[in-house]
Amino acid sequence: MKTLALLLAFLAADDTLVDAAKDAKEKRKKSTTKVITNADVKKSKGRIATTPNVTAEPVKPEPTLMEKHTAAKTAERALAEKRAASDATIAALEKELAAIEQQYYNENDLNRRDTEIVTRFNDVKARLDAAPPQP
Repeated sequence: MKTLALLLAFLAADDTLVDAAKDAKEKRKKSTTKVITNADVKKSKGRIATTPNVTAEPVKPEPTLMEKHTAAKTAERALAEKRAASDATIAALEKELAAIEQQYYNENDLNRRDTEIVTRFNDVKARLDAAPPQP
């Protein structure tokens, strides 16, 4: 008997829960936006704007690591050759300048020393100053 009373009480409570759930569902805010379907798009009288196909320029591929390494080695080799040529030019001019200076001090003829040797010295000194700096 107790179980029957308990079962009836549970069923009555269950009905109130169902009613409360239905009331809560009705109170929920309904969506105010309309879902646009394909049929709605076909019915619309608006114009669809399309952009012309722009022909893109071909993309230049990124150089590979091997190509980058080869280019770096080539640039380094060219720089080393340029540095060696610059060093050789500077060394030759310094050697010539030292020889002219020594000739200046060894010369006994003051007129020749002050006219010829000084002008040669100044010319070589100007070429040495104009030589490209060390890269």
